[in-house]
Amino acid sequence: MTALPAAYLEQFSEPPGYLEFASTGPVPRRVREAVSGALEAVAAPRASAWEEVADSYDGALAAVARLLAVRPDQVTTVPSTSAGLFQAAFGLIGKGGNVVVPAHEFPANIYPWLRAAEAGGPEVRLIDCPDGRVTPERVAGAVDEHTAAVSVSLVDFVTGFRVDVAGLRAACGRALLVIDAIQGLGAVEAALDPADVLVAGGQKWMRAGWGSGVMAVGEGAWERLAPTLTGWWGVQEFLDFGLAPPHAPRDTAGRFQEGSPPYFGALQMGAAVEVIELAGIRAIEAAIRERVAALEEAVRAAGAEVLAPWRRPEERAGILCFRLPGEEAAATVARLAEAGLVVSCRSGWVRVAPHASTPPETAARLGESLPA
Repeated sequence: MTALPAAYLEQFSEPPGYLEFASTGPVPRRVREAVSGALEAVAAPRASAWEEVADSYDGALAAVARLLAVRPDQVTTVPSTSAGLFQAAFGLIGKGGNVVVPAHEFPANIYPWLRAAEAGGPEVRLIDCPDGRVTPERVAGAVDEHTAAVSVSLVDFVTGFRVDVAGLRAACGRALLVIDAIQGLGAVEAALDPADVLVAGGQKWMRAGWGSGVMAVGEGAWERLAPTLTGWWGVQEFLDFGLAPPHAPRDTAGRFQEGSPPYFGALQMGAAVEVIELAGIRAIEAAIRERVAALEEAVRAAGAEVLAPWRRPEERAGILCFRLPGEEAAATVARLAEAGLVVSCRSGWVRVAPHASTPPETAARLGESLPA
């Protein structure tokens, strides 16, 4: 059993039966304190209050950059996964070609590409993966010399299947590899490299709360993504109001900002990274793996069918889906709710998603709540 520092575990106060981190991660104490402190500062502001909040923005970017193993200038904040994916999709308008996306992706990774295509962006090619496995071979079969980008989830929101990012990078050829990392960031070790763009909201496994998120841009994508949606804050000399627009885009990932950055969301992300650093992402990933394995053992002992597209341990993350014979998933979710276990129903399956702070004994509690 992976040992986690008390300083890390003391940050959390969610109920022991909470197994919905694939939906929303309860925020730790340090995130709450960061937000409440900023709100207090601007409730009765001194002359410098807003400047102090804004000054903390760079520190938050530096923290996120550490987590993603990139330079701070390669990172910007976004209020949601969708916002970052819209930046990537609309950055390819007028470039021609096509973009490859698995058909079973969460809609946040489909709509930006569809909307961009309607506005003159690349044609969208949705590829079928009936068994839920988004493999390099399947992607390579859909990519051609006109493919501008491939956009996939790091971890599938239903199956928990974790893609081989390095293999996908090789399969993409010249195309940009865009990763929707919301179901992995904070749960597994996830650097930007070898992808070109990584986007993730912070409200799930990062436990940073709603309105937080990150977009990281690699050097291979820097000049290939036009700052189509860039607003006043995403340009150089943005406070020089005597200089008529348009100004040149920033020479950082900040060029992908529509307007004023989500300062509070950035504080949330920065504080969430600091909490992760109390234990280390590798220890957190190992603890989650142990929790998922114990939960799987419990549901299999109850005769449940497990949705298992993975074939190797590295193809798994923090999500487990199952269903009981002869019982609708919604009924199982209701049964577990009565036992104090918070789970969800996705695509006809019961989805459970523990975090490192989930008590080990929760697996036994789940097993006891299922029919023998």
